[in-house]
Amino acid sequence: MEVRTGEKKVSNKQRSAILNLLHMLFLFLFISVALLNKLGIEFIIAAIIAPSIITFLISLCIPVNKKKTRTNKKLKASNISKSTKANKVNKLRSDNEILALPLEELSWEEFEQLCYLFFKTKGYKTEKTKKGADGGIDLIYYNKHHQQNVAVQIKHHIDSGKPVTVKEIRELDSSKKNYKCVLADFMSSTGYTKNALIEADNRHIKCHAVDKIKRWKEEEAKRRKIS
Repeated sequence: MEVRTGEKKVSNKQRSAILNLLHMLFLFLFISVALLNKLGIEFIIAAIIAPSIITFLISLCIPVNKKKTRTNKKLKASNISKSTKANKVNKLRSDNEILALPLEELSWEEFEQLCYLFFKTKGYKTEKTKKGADGGIDLIYYNKHHQQNVAVQIKHHIDSGKPVTVKEIRELDSSKKNYKCVLADFMSSTGYTKNALIEADNRHIKCHAVDKIKRWKEEEAKRRKIS
């Protein structure tokens, strides 16, 4: 917030500094006059109190710039509007819409749904974990060949283009134990670093390539006759 003094705008911090300076000047002036003229104690007390009263009256003469306040309200309303738009973007669309759209236009939740469909259409018994308590695990599917449940972690860093790193591979290897899973898969829309792939191989974690996901998505869209 800013205030206006005459034609010059000052911030609240500058305003406080000016008022403090005036208070000190008045205080010094009044006490000096009282001491030089050898006035009584009552005049010295008045000299101490008077500067506070004067600076308070001066502060009332400095009007608050209400126009700036209105601007802040407009900015706040604009931020709310942007937040509303973001919520609309993150709204989960239908499976057919998700299959028809490029990965760049999918929210993280929609990419997760795409990965769910990926395993589901391949005949795996698949389920999503509860939000906020997944420990980094997003899906669980049953692998008939190994007769084991497989923990799946999904990363959708499409905006930043950031690939999965060794750190995330290790986190998945640790998190899968929360669901008593021996096997784990990683699904990423931006790929993996070279070291991440080496780490995943050492820990027997399968990393699904983004090109593989895209090819499946296109084939599934054609199978469903989605234009």
